[in-house]
Amino acid sequence: MAKSITYKDAFEELNKIAQSLEHDELEIDSLAKKIKRANELVTICKEKLREIEQDVNNQLQK
Repeated sequence: MAKSITYKDAFEELNKIAQSLEHDELEIDSLAKKIKRANELVTICKEKLREIEQDVNNQLQK
């Protein structure tokens, strides 16, 4: 899992995966890979949001 990916890039990739799932554009063989990647992207987004939340809270406490 690449930690250097930005929130924006992760979110955009996640949206592309979601769109392909909604439009049945995935073959069954690649479905598991896409779902695994989507899970990784969700984790990245959550981590980045937690980091931002901590930064904001730290700034508010100063």
